[in-house]
Amino acid sequence: MDCTNARPLIPSYLDGELSEAQAGPLRKHLLDCQPCRGSAQGEKNLKRWFVADPPVALPRDFAARVARRAFAGDTGERWDGTVSAPLGAPARAAEVAQDEHLPFLLRLTAVAAAVLVALSIALGNLRLPASGRLMAETAPEANLERALDELDRLNREELLPARPVSGPGATDPARAGRGEERPR
Repeated sequence: MDCTNARPLIPSYLDGELSEAQAGPLRKHLLDCQPCRGSAQGEKNLKRWFVADPPVALPRDFAARVARRAFAGDTGERWDGTVSAPLGAPARAAEVAQDEHLPFLLRLTAVAAAVLVALSIALGNLRLPASGRLMAETAPEANLERALDELDRLNREELLPARPVSGPGATDPARAGRGEERPR
């Protein structure tokens, strides 16, 4: 047996579906071939994740009760894991209250969706400014050379020594560094 014949048989072998005539040569091949053995081990590990549920025990008259309820017009009810009440028994108060709120919530959701659609259509039809230029682009372009020249001029003014100024309100050059004014 070669790998092309062995690989399709591995899942059936692991499930126990092969006859002894088919399983014997496959076992021998798996002992000799490491890739096929690895594939079989991977399949085996994968099957461990899928555990079969135990069979559900049904009451003896289950089919007859289902048929009677179907012919009586019962459309079915939610199953919460508990034994349901016999046919014709009053429904539980919590289920009735929940069933009364559901139509209201569905209508409320539908109204909210309709309002959102109308609002999106209204916003889509708003007249937006038809300018081809953005507001930030309307300012005059900054000239890099002009900005550098202005910075140089300000730096030169700060570096120049203060000239004495005469007259009222003039500052004394000796006190100019301290922010004091010359007396008048």
